[in-house]
Amino acid sequence: MEFRNVRKWQVHFEVLRPLGNLPVPEVVVEEIQHERRYRLDGRLRGDGGGQLSITIGGRGGIRIGGVDHELTPGRAFLHNHNDPEVCYYYPPDGTEPWNFLWMAFYGDTLCNLIAEINRTYGYLFDVPRNSALVERLFRYRQYRDEVLTLTPLEGGKLVFDVIHELCSPLEEELRKSPHSSLVSDVQNHVAGNLAERLDVATLANHFRVSREHLSRVFREQTGTPLHAYITRARLRLAVNLLLQTRLTSKEIAARCGYAEYSVFYRTFRKRIGFSPEELRRNRYHPSI
Repeated sequence: MEFRNVRKWQVHFEVLRPLGNLPVPEVVVEEIQHERRYRLDGRLRGDGGGQLSITIGGRGGIRIGGVDHELTPGRAFLHNHNDPEVCYYYPPDGTEPWNFLWMAFYGDTLCNLIAEINRTYGYLFDVPRNSALVERLFRYRQYRDEVLTLTPLEGGKLVFDVIHELCSPLEEELRKSPHSSLVSDVQNHVAGNLAERLDVATLANHFRVSREHLSRVFREQTGTPLHAYITRARLRLAVNLLLQTRLTSKEIAARCGYAEYSVFYRTFRKRIGFSPEELRRNRYHPSI
């Protein structure tokens, strides 16, 4: 099947001297499919890169992990081309053309990001026809059959902006969830009370939740165990005090919530790689 028979318009991108860690936009296309043989299976695709597809009219179909889903207007999917879990197609019982808008991009870092988004948010998204994202992509119609040249940062920003607009409604739901509110309250409490006793049991009691619930929610939302987060916050404060004040190491240990200097010293040296005195003497700024 020749592209010109199914693509209403397309715009290609070229990025000058692309940078390896930045995604590269490849093409934006509006396509119409009505052939029942149309089927793209990730298990059979050797090409790298990823794609965002948004149904504009008609109906398509997608199989994700063996489960079929309808792609009606306003439904979109994001995937890596060679994802073996994904197969999209024109429905065998379709009665009208499937009209969809899609954008392809590539880059190893981007493919890893797409895989992580699929694990976190899934493959399917709601993108209404009047959304800012659809309007953004349709603006490229004025450059039909042209090649747009971008700098590496322009290309990377375009791809990241598109993915951000796609995921932002879900991220807003995440931000407003009770779990996120709890984690934010805990983080603020830790930041303001580093000199006090801080452990999972104390914090759970303060926020009137169980230890198990607090530990699970905090790790789910941040990717870090709560006790590790507290230690990191204390060491970050210790480093700042060592570099910006004349307080002794023992005074700093106390301000960071360590009742015993020996515990502070061992923890500091293990995590930072220097003793407190060596860090101060060498003016070392570690990333914590």
